[in-house]
Amino acid sequence: MSKKKVLAKIRELQKLPGNDKCTDCGSEDVSWAVLNHGFLICVKCAGVHRGLGVQYSQVRSTELDVDCWDEKTFAEFEAKGNSRAQKIFEANVPKYYLSPRECMNDLVRKNWIETKYLEKAFRASETTLINVRMPERALVRWLHKRNDSGKWQKRYCILFHDTLSYFTNSSTSLPSGTINISNSSVKITDRKLGEKCEYGRFKFQITCESNRTYTLSAMTGTELFQWIHALRRASIFYSERKGEQSAKRVNEKKVEYQAIKKDIKHEGLLAKAGGSFMTWKTRWCVLTWDAMYYFKSSKEPKTRDVSAGVTRVCSLPVLLETLIVPNVGIDLSQYKR
Repeated sequence: MSKKKVLAKIRELQKLPGNDKCTDCGSEDVSWAVLNHGFLICVKCAGVHRGLGVQYSQVRSTELDVDCWDEKTFAEFEAKGNSRAQKIFEANVPKYYLSPRECMNDLVRKNWIETKYLEKAFRASETTLINVRMPERALVRWLHKRNDSGKWQKRYCILFHDTLSYFTNSSTSLPSGTINISNSSVKITDRKLGEKCEYGRFKFQITCESNRTYTLSAMTGTELFQWIHALRRASIFYSERKGEQSAKRVNEKKVEYQAIKKDIKHEGLLAKAGGSFMTWKTRWCVLTWDAMYYFKSSKEPKTRDVSAGVTRVCSLPVLLETLIVPNVGIDLSQYKR
């Protein structure tokens, strides 16, 4: 075929339903093609596809590489196309997963395309990302957090259930602050033009239900998406169960030892830090299925002794290999896009 005829047929392909937008990001630029899969993409996504290697993506320009187009290639594109490719490669995309259609960020684009074509994690046969057991184990990592004056501070962060707690260091028992994740919005933000920030590359924001926004930065790109997706999963899970969780809140009033004795799962001495000076004191602690009680005693309390305090287990950043609170199974396939 002549160059003129090839270009004319390519224009016809680009006008077919679904082919007018990039398969991966939804951009209206469809000036590149993936020959081995039979779909059209934009120039930015083409750059990522090139990095995958020819065994995964054979990328060609629809304007310059006219020599690679023949009748067989056109027939394959007409049979496949963007819509069919999305049905195959995006059959199991969970709602929590951040895509370039939602956030046009280069890191998001790269993560999306690699997960989609290298790992093939969204295909119908793959359910790892869909079948996530909730609540999850605590996610514990160092993050940089920007305070109200714009200064970045390194913080030890723990995401457990619906709460993200941040500490000045890993040995502090009292958090500097907490962020409620229910109904929150989590997104990656691009560095502004001219902005100089050593933590800007892996920066993300959490906007709470109260409309307050927290800006944080992960240490690596891998950790960035671990945080993003864990936070978004928690937001979906706990916003759906907000009323259910509040109904299960334990009575946080002080109670007598005899009132909880039948529900004890474990008890014994622990060192507890608290008070204005964060001093460590020995306390007799009692763990039930839903709460941790502590008594101002260094030995087992008497029947009528009253607890000095109580904390719900579901609010504790417990760092154990296996959580004491029984996990609730949830199939996140109901949250597919």
